[in-house]
Amino acid sequence: MISEHENRVKYKIPLAILGLIGTSIIFLLTSRHGAGISPDSVAYISVARHIASGAGFITYDEYYFVLQPPLYPILLAAIKELLLIDPLTSAGYVNAILFGLIVYFSGLFFLKKLNSFTLVVMGTVSVLISYALVQVSLMAWSEPLFILLTLLYLYYFETYQAKGDITSLILLSASAALACLTRYIGVIIILTGVVNILLQRKNILKEKLRHIIIFLLITVLPVGVWIIRNYSLSGTLIGQRAVSSYTLSENMKFLLNTVLPWYLPGGITGQYVIFWILTAVAVISVGIGLMKRWNKKVLNLKQISPTLIFVLFYVGIIVISSTTTAYDHIDNRLLSPIYVPATFILFFGSDKILTWLQKYFSPKLITVLFAAAIVMLMTFPVRNTIYIVNDYIEQSGWEYNSKPWRDSETIQYLIKHRSLETGFTFYSNAPEAVYILANIETMWSPAKTMYNSPQLLSANSKLNSNWQGGGKVCLVWFNKINRDFLFTINELQKNTKMAEVAHFQDGEIYTFTEK
Repeated sequence: MISEHENRVKYKIPLAILGLIGTSIIFLLTSRHGAGISPDSVAYISVARHIASGAGFITYDEYYFVLQPPLYPILLAAIKELLLIDPLTSAGYVNAILFGLIVYFSGLFFLKKLNSFTLVVMGTVSVLISYALVQVSLMAWSEPLFILLTLLYLYYFETYQAKGDITSLILLSASAALACLTRYIGVIIILTGVVNILLQRKNILKEKLRHIIIFLLITVLPVGVWIIRNYSLSGTLIGQRAVSSYTLSENMKFLLNTVLPWYLPGGITGQYVIFWILTAVAVISVGIGLMKRWNKKVLNLKQISPTLIFVLFYVGIIVISSTTTAYDHIDNRLLSPIYVPATFILFFGSDKILTWLQKYFSPKLITVLFAAAIVMLMTFPVRNTIYIVNDYIEQSGWEYNSKPWRDSETIQYLIKHRSLETGFTFYSNAPEAVYILANIETMWSPAKTMYNSPQLLSANSKLNSNWQGGGKVCLVWFNKINRDFLFTINELQKNTKMAEVAHFQDGEIYTFTEK
């Protein structure tokens, strides 16, 4: 292993440089075009603005913020309070810094476990060029913060594994607690933390239990308080959830179609047998390691077991929850938190193979050949990274922060006719777009099913009851938005007498008075 002295002085500099490169890339892209804005992004930004103004955790559509934990909007709100930078602007800067830290701490994490510094650098570069991580870092999402906190948990667990001291236990517990306050799926870290403490420490059972209690107190209490708050306000623990539209088989395909292109050429990623072989090897290895109590040096699983357990638990929970609960299907965003841990496992295996081969062949030659093979494999995912960066530049941002949305005729009409706001309650099939682009607080147009789910709403048979508050209503309808869970414009017109105010290529604006 690389010595602690060399670790502190010689090897951290190139890792820091790679981190700065990562920060610079995201900063240059987002400072010019702004961070990409999705519906979730609008929720975060609106909540951050409301926190900074003293209104509390309220979303753009005037609902309590319960569907996500609070840490990311709190961070954006703090920046607005301290630096007077609006969350719409600061989100890009924050994610640039977070991405650079992800790259740097990935390098430090590899440095703890790999013998070959060449592989440490190449592993860190693979994080820098990962299109999955670049994609989420270009969006105003909480994923970069969650990924960094997850990485810090794994990093500090390695320290705890070596020392077993209270300081490292508190650091890894704090990282896990903050991860849970960033994304609800962070509770997986709590589960894996308990399992890892039980498996990794050589201490007597009494001390293990004491450490687990400390870990649980630090990690569960903050998110527990937030969940109790959710229930008191909304009657739900983490927001209203519906049944999924996707089957287990479909979710497994989504999983494979997402993960395999991270590392393999497009022509190979369709061969799902590769994934099942790798999964089987990982599961069998863990099973053997457990039976051998992690002592057999030839397996050396103890060094990667915390990471391996996290990846397996995370993937399992994602697949199960996607099959039972309605949200967007499995993609790079949902799986991005396992990119660094999964990449570390691959490079750890490569490092062991490289060390073994160097005993029988020229170390320099074997290292060069290994590096060349890894570089060749990196050319495939880096093409995807270049593609998404070019797409981001060509569209001048993504989703609601792209040029087509900013130039929307419907949006421009709303901006120019501010008097339309007077006395009207606004509804839309894209209320987040109206809020973030026209700065008008807008609610959802009536829905017939729950989001991304076939589950019917109880009130769908009474369309007019979906309009809230009564009085004058302004409906902003976008033609390019396709949301099957909402009533269509034709269905709305059949049940409500609307007056068309304006008609554009991308949408229409209607007014009517609710009876």
